[in-house]
Amino acid sequence: MEIGFSKSSITLDQKEITTLDKLVIKFIEAMGNVDYVIVSGYIAIFFGRIRGTEDIDILLNKMAIKQIEELHERLLKRGFEPVNNVEDAKGAYELLSEGSSMRYAEKGTWAPNFELKFVKKPLDRHTMDNKMKVTFNGKYSMYISPIELQIAFKLWLGSDKDYEDARYIYNIFKAYTDVKKLNGFISELHVKKDIVKKVLGD
Repeated sequence: MEIGFSKSSITLDQKEITTLDKLVIKFIEAMGNVDYVIVSGYIAIFFGRIRGTEDIDILLNKMAIKQIEELHERLLKRGFEPVNNVEDAKGAYELLSEGSSMRYAEKGTWAPNFELKFVKKPLDRHTMDNKMKVTFNGKYSMYISPIELQIAFKLWLGSDKDYEDARYIYNIFKAYTDVKKLNGFISELHVKKDIVKKVLGD
Protein backbone atom coordinates (compact mmCIF):
# COMPACT_ATOMS: atom_id res chain seq x y z
CA MET A 1 0.00 0.00 0.00
CA GLU A 2 1.66 3.19 -1.20
CA ILE A 3 0.91 6.43 0.65
CA GLY A 4 0.97 9.95 -0.76
CA PHE A 5 0.85 12.75 1.79
CA SER A 6 0.26 16.50 1.71
CA LYS A 7 -0.81 19.07 4.29
CA SER A 8 -4.51 18.40 3.80
CA SER A 9 -4.74 15.09 1.96
CA ILE A 10 -3.60 11.49 1.90
CA THR A 11 -3.77 9.15 -1.08
CA LEU A 12 -3.53 5.37 -0.97
CA ASP A 13 -3.06 2.98 -3.86
CA GLN A 14 -3.99 -0.69 -3.71
CA LYS A 15 -5.52 -0.61 -0.25
CA GLU A 16 -7.29 -3.80 0.72
CA ILE A 17 -10.94 -2.90 1.28
CA THR A 18 -12.16 -4.77 4.36
CA THR A 19 -15.73 -5.56 5.37
CA LEU A 20 -15.53 -2.72 7.91
CA ASP A 21 -14.24 -0.30 5.26
CA LYS A 22 -17.18 -1.20 3.03
CA LEU A 23 -19.58 -0.47 5.89
CA VAL A 24 -17.94 2.90 6.58
CA ILE A 25 -18.08 3.82 2.89
CA LYS A 26 -21.76 2.89 2.80
CA PHE A 27 -22.50 5.03 5.86
CA ILE A 28 -20.59 8.04 4.54
CA GLU A 29 -22.43 7.82 1.24
CA ALA A 30 -25.73 7.56 3.12
CA MET A 31 -24.96 10.77 5.05
CA GLY A 32 -24.89 12.73 1.81
CA ASN A 33 -23.43 16.25 1.95
CA VAL A 34 -23.17 16.43 5.74
CA ASP A 35 -19.92 18.04 6.95
CA TYR A 36 -18.14 15.36 9.01
CA VAL A 37 -14.78 14.06 10.18
CA ILE A 38 -13.89 10.57 11.39
CA VAL A 39 -11.84 10.43 14.60
CA SER A 40 -10.37 7.90 17.03
CA GLY A 41 -9.87 4.13 16.65
CA TYR A 42 -11.07 3.44 13.13
CA ILE A 43 -8.28 5.60 11.70
CA ALA A 44 -5.58 3.17 12.85
CA ILE A 45 -7.68 0.25 11.62
CA PHE A 46 -8.18 1.91 8.24
CA PHE A 47 -4.41 2.20 7.77
CA GLY A 48 -3.89 -1.48 8.52
CA ARG A 49 -3.79 -2.04 12.27
CA ILE A 50 -5.44 -5.37 12.99
CA ARG A 51 -7.90 -5.09 15.85
CA GLY A 52 -11.65 -5.04 16.32
CA THR A 53 -13.90 -2.10 17.11
CA GLU A 54 -17.50 -1.68 18.17
CA ASP A 55 -17.89 1.90 16.98
CA ILE A 56 -16.74 4.45 14.45
CA ASP A 57 -16.58 7.96 15.94
CA ILE A 58 -17.75 10.83 13.73
CA LEU A 59 -17.87 14.55 14.52
CA LEU A 60 -20.50 16.73 12.87
CA ASN A 61 -20.89 20.48 12.72
CA LYS A 62 -23.94 21.58 14.69
CA MET A 63 -27.06 21.17 12.58
CA ALA A 64 -30.64 22.43 12.73
CA ILE A 65 -33.40 19.97 13.50
CA LYS A 66 -34.52 20.00 9.84
CA GLN A 67 -31.05 18.87 8.76
CA ILE A 68 -31.03 16.11 11.37
CA GLU A 69 -34.43 14.96 10.16
CA GLU A 70 -33.11 14.74 6.59
CA LEU A 71 -29.98 12.89 7.73
CA HIS A 72 -32.04 10.50 9.85
CA GLU A 73 -34.32 9.68 6.92
CA ARG A 74 -31.39 9.11 4.53
CA LEU A 75 -29.78 6.70 6.98
CA LEU A 76 -33.03 4.79 7.48
CA LYS A 77 -33.48 4.44 3.72
CA ARG A 78 -29.96 3.03 3.38
CA GLY A 79 -30.54 0.36 6.02
CA PHE A 80 -29.19 2.03 9.16
CA GLU A 81 -31.26 2.45 12.32
CA PRO A 82 -30.75 4.06 15.74
CA VAL A 83 -29.07 1.99 18.42
CA ASN A 84 -30.04 4.56 21.06
CA ASN A 85 -33.50 4.36 22.53
CA VAL A 86 -34.98 7.16 20.40
CA GLU A 87 -38.21 7.14 18.47
CA ASP A 88 -37.53 9.70 15.76
CA ALA A 89 -35.25 12.42 14.40
CA LYS A 90 -36.41 14.84 17.10
CA GLY A 91 -35.02 12.48 19.72
CA ALA A 92 -31.75 12.27 17.80
CA TYR A 93 -31.53 16.06 17.63
CA GLU A 94 -32.17 16.40 21.36
CA LEU A 95 -29.41 13.90 22.17
CA LEU A 96 -26.89 15.63 19.94
CA SER A 97 -27.83 19.11 21.14
CA GLU A 98 -27.35 18.21 24.80
CA GLY A 99 -23.82 16.99 24.05
CA SER A 100 -24.58 13.28 23.94
CA SER A 101 -23.98 10.99 20.99
CA MET A 102 -26.36 9.41 18.51
CA ARG A 103 -25.57 5.90 17.33
CA TYR A 104 -26.64 4.10 14.16
CA ALA A 105 -25.96 0.55 13.02
CA GLU A 106 -27.09 -1.63 10.16
CA LYS A 107 -30.64 -2.82 10.70
CA GLY A 108 -30.79 -5.85 12.98
CA THR A 109 -27.32 -5.29 14.46
CA TRP A 110 -25.81 -3.10 17.18
CA ALA A 111 -22.11 -3.28 16.32
CA PRO A 112 -20.15 -1.92 14.71
CA ASN A 113 -22.13 1.28 15.13
CA PHE A 114 -21.51 4.86 14.06
CA GLU A 115 -21.32 7.28 16.99
CA LEU A 116 -22.24 10.79 15.88
CA LYS A 117 -21.45 13.87 17.99
CA PHE A 118 -21.65 17.61 17.42
CA VAL A 119 -18.43 19.63 17.57
CA LYS A 120 -18.32 21.26 21.01
CA LYS A 121 -14.71 21.63 22.23
CA PRO A 122 -11.89 23.78 20.75
CA LEU A 123 -9.98 20.67 19.67
CA ASP A 124 -13.16 19.34 18.04
CA ARG A 125 -13.35 22.57 16.07
CA HIS A 126 -9.69 22.30 15.09
CA THR A 127 -10.30 18.73 13.94
CA MET A 128 -13.22 19.74 11.76
CA ASP A 129 -11.51 22.82 10.32
CA ASN A 130 -8.27 20.95 9.55
CA LYS A 131 -9.60 17.54 8.56
CA MET A 132 -7.69 15.55 5.97
CA LYS A 133 -9.21 14.05 2.85
CA VAL A 134 -8.15 10.46 2.29
CA THR A 135 -8.57 9.17 -1.26
CA PHE A 136 -7.98 5.47 -1.81
CA ASN A 137 -7.79 3.14 -4.78
CA GLY A 138 -8.68 6.09 -7.00
CA LYS A 139 -12.33 5.52 -6.18
CA TYR A 140 -13.26 6.26 -2.59
CA SER A 141 -12.70 9.12 -0.17
CA MET A 142 -13.37 10.08 3.43
CA TYR A 143 -12.36 12.79 5.90
CA ILE A 144 -10.28 12.01 8.98
CA SER A 145 -8.70 13.84 11.90
CA PRO A 146 -5.32 15.56 11.35
CA ILE A 147 -2.63 12.97 11.98
CA GLU A 148 -0.77 14.95 14.69
CA LEU A 149 -3.94 15.52 16.69
CA GLN A 150 -5.00 11.91 16.27
CA ILE A 151 -1.70 10.68 17.74
CA ALA A 152 -1.86 13.12 20.66
CA PHE A 153 -5.50 12.29 21.35
CA LYS A 154 -4.75 8.58 21.51
CA LEU A 155 -1.87 9.25 23.93
CA TRP A 156 -4.27 11.27 26.07
CA LEU A 157 -6.92 8.53 26.14
CA GLY A 158 -4.33 6.34 27.78
CA SER A 159 -5.41 2.70 27.45
CA ASP A 160 -3.04 0.06 26.09
CA LYS A 161 -5.20 -0.13 22.95
CA ASP A 162 -4.97 3.64 22.50
CA TYR A 163 -1.20 3.63 23.01
CA GLU A 164 -0.86 0.94 20.34
CA ASP A 165 -3.05 2.98 17.99
CA ALA A 166 -0.88 6.07 18.59
CA ARG A 167 2.33 4.11 18.01
CA TYR A 168 0.97 2.49 14.86
CA ILE A 169 -0.15 5.78 13.27
CA TYR A 170 3.04 7.56 14.31
CA ASN A 171 5.23 4.88 12.74
CA ILE A 172 3.31 5.02 9.46
CA PHE A 173 3.38 8.81 9.19
CA LYS A 174 6.61 9.60 11.03
CA ALA A 175 8.27 11.01 7.92
CA TYR A 176 5.35 13.39 7.36
CA THR A 177 4.58 14.38 10.95
CA ASP A 178 4.87 18.04 11.93
CA VAL A 179 6.75 17.52 15.20
CA LYS A 180 6.13 21.05 16.46
CA LYS A 181 2.40 20.66 15.88
CA LEU A 182 2.37 17.20 17.49
CA ASN A 183 4.19 18.48 20.57
CA GLY A 184 1.76 21.38 20.77
CA PHE A 185 -1.22 19.03 20.93
CA ILE A 186 0.57 16.78 23.41
CA SER A 187 1.19 19.79 25.64
CA GLU A 188 -2.38 21.06 25.27
CA LEU A 189 -3.73 17.65 26.31
CA HIS A 190 -1.25 17.46 29.22
CA VAL A 191 0.21 14.12 28.17
CA LYS A 192 3.22 13.31 30.35
CA LYS A 193 6.63 13.24 28.68
CA ASP A 194 7.43 9.77 29.99
CA ILE A 195 4.28 8.44 28.29
CA VAL A 196 5.27 10.05 24.98
CA LYS A 197 8.75 8.53 25.20
CA LYS A 198 7.40 5.12 26.17
CA VAL A 199 4.87 4.97 23.35
CA LEU A 200 6.54 6.86 20.51
CA GLY A 201 10.14 6.14 21.42
CA ASP A 202 11.36 9.73 21.01
